[in-house]
Amino acid sequence: MLVLAPLFFGSVDLFWGAVWTILLSISVACGAAGPIDPGQGRILFVFLALCSVYAVVAVVQIVPGVVDRLDDPSWREANDLLGLNVPPRISSRAEIPLASIGHFLLFVTSFMSGFFIGTSRRNSDILIESARYSILFYAVYGLAALVITPNMVLWAPKLAYPGSLTATFINHNTAATFVGAGAILWFCLALSSLLSFRFSSLRQLLLTQSNEHLAFKIITRSAGALACFFALLLTGSRGGLICASLGLLVAVMLMAANGQKQRLWRVAFSTGLALVIVVILLGRIGRIGSQGLFDDGRWSVYGFCLEAIRQRPLLGAGVGTFADLFPSLRTEDFYSWGVWESAHSTILEIAVEMGLPVAAAIVIAVLASLFILGRAAIKSEGRSRRSLAAITGIALLSYLHSIIDFSLQIPGYLILFGILLGCGLARAVSASEKAGVVRLELPA
Repeated sequence: MLVLAPLFFGSVDLFWGAVWTILLSISVACGAAGPIDPGQGRILFVFLALCSVYAVVAVVQIVPGVVDRLDDPSWREANDLLGLNVPPRISSRAEIPLASIGHFLLFVTSFMSGFFIGTSRRNSDILIESARYSILFYAVYGLAALVITPNMVLWAPKLAYPGSLTATFINHNTAATFVGAGAILWFCLALSSLLSFRFSSLRQLLLTQSNEHLAFKIITRSAGALACFFALLLTGSRGGLICASLGLLVAVMLMAANGQKQRLWRVAFSTGLALVIVVILLGRIGRIGSQGLFDDGRWSVYGFCLEAIRQRPLLGAGVGTFADLFPSLRTEDFYSWGVWESAHSTILEIAVEMGLPVAAAIVIAVLASLFILGRAAIKSEGRSRRSLAAITGIALLSYLHSIIDFSLQIPGYLILFGILLGCGLARAVSASEKAGVVRLELPA
């Protein structure tokens, strides 16, 4: 499912969403039969509690007469104009949209599926390797398609983003986050090979016969990383390039950090300084240098979202109703054409639809997940550090990009992200992983 979900145009069709939800549910049912550590149980409990709060709020929004003063005024206006007697409710819709239900179930099942896989070190290693090679395959396909069939996405005409690499996705920004995740996985793999032995010079590395196999690994793994990064550049996505670069930088810093010799604050300071340098350098190239980080239309939409949040801060306007609500927010001086189906900021859209309390809880969960993954990466060794550092970088990439776009609302990427995030968190709090760290540190 992780490998195939991006294939069919990012699985944006409801049919594929239903297929992946059913298959992921079966995977969760199989994984739930296995044992989990107490720490993993706490993570899973918090996740399910947060999902339950989200679901309860979504149901409350469509139940008539829960809180009269929070009811959507469109119900009263419709009753007055059409002579109806439809009971008002908080949401502007009488039912939760199927797309919203599908996205919610996809994330819950993908996270839990990845989480149960992460309880086994062997299975999680296989999962991460599958993700690494599948993303590389999509990146290579995207590069080939851009040369051979630049006006096609698979077998369909490319109606948007001509000249940009989109691989099997419709949107180039989603493709950028996807291949950016692959670049992080491959760079961490190449770096782990480079850090696994000591040599005084590149000549010694290449001429020593015992190092030939390792040198070949470094070259091939670096080639995979560069292929994904080259594909990332060709997407033409400003936000994707910046967020992927920041995620990669954090992953590399976690890989290079030595938990026995460096304190966490030194790693954090070095990472912050490097982030500033990366942002300054990226701000001078490509579309970023010529057009800036954001277009004016997006800033205007963010302002409209803040106004909608101010009007309904507690329980929001109803899950899946942003496209219905946005026309009432547009002003005459808003020049952007077309229909805005999303806010181009997942967290802002959640705040508009679900209210500030739910959005705040999600932000806290996001920060907690980054802390858990980052701390575990610094304390672990070997293959575990490589995997956890890469997942931390991918999580940061996805979180940052979701602030300025909707990549996490595309099922083909949401499934990949959910599975890797669940796998990483399960591995980060695993008692066996902590025991492995202790055994490695005792001889020192």
